Amino acid sequence: MIQRAFYLLCSALFLCTASQNQVTGQEAPLQPSANPPVQVYLTASGKDGSPVIPAQSGLSAFVDKQPAQVTSLHSAKEDKLLFALLVDTSTSQAPNAESIRKAATLLFQGLSTGGNQGYLVAFDTQALMSNRPLQPSEARDALNSLKFGGATSLHDAIGDTCTRILSRSKNPDFPRRAIFLITDGEDNQSRISHTKVEEIAVTEGVEIFSLATPHSASSGKRNLNEVSNNTGGKAILDKKLEEGIEPLLAAIHSQWVLSLVPSQAPDKKWHSLVIETTQQDVFLSTPAKIFLH
Repeated sequence: MIQRAFYLLCSALFLCTASQNQVTGQEAPLQPSANPPVQVYLTASGKDGSPVIPAQSGLSAFVDKQPAQVTSLHSAKEDKLLFALLVDTSTSQAPNAESIRKAATLLFQGLSTGGNQGYLVAFDTQALMSNRPLQPSEARDALNSLKFGGATSLHDAIGDTCTRILSRSKNPDFPRRAIFLITDGEDNQSRISHTKVEEIAVTEGVEIFSLATPHSASSGKRNLNEVSNNTGGKAILDKKLEEGIEPLLAAIHSQWVLSLVPSQAPDKKWHSLVIETTQQDVFLSTPAKIFLH
């Protein structure tokens, strides 16, 4: 449970929320399509996990296994970012409390550059969200007051953050939106499933980046890796918290915007999305689904 002291100190900043084929060989040239283009954010990494520059000429996109036209690729570096930093304050994280506070403070500060803006969310079985973007000093003070205890509703916290503060409709000036998780990836109380939370994130256009806390179980790491990779983000799983900040910031600062035109007409339905590259030792993290409006 998030302690009363945290509520008192941060009452002006926070409000409680309710939880709730592979194709090989030479492809025939794609014919021009009258369908509208779709834009997705992706993260490209090298074999060692470091950011790389993907080549548009080496990219192929498939919607429901049907080829889609890749029309443009550019760096997202100049797109201002709206983010939410989600900090797990459940009982299992209490032994890591001090390092979590420090890492979260550094990460929030590192993300708050240029025109970027960020919310802070502390969660156990409930999510306590700042009711406006915070300055790094405000986030630091709130993080220093965190108390740890209670069970975990990770998926509910992600879903609520996507729909309540990072949604497409509420943030028309921020096409680039992301969640940053500091957690062990375990969930024992959520009402929504792992698959559902990925769908919510993709629907709202939110990429998920994860930093696993020390001694995270393999099941938790697997959960974080899947939710990050399937939304176009990145997971840092096997580093000390302070060592994971730099590669996480490098990943978000090296995102790319890909525009593609599917052969399918907009039908307001979900479709599978696969983006491949011919570049050796380049790994892409992209949304696993796409919604054709």
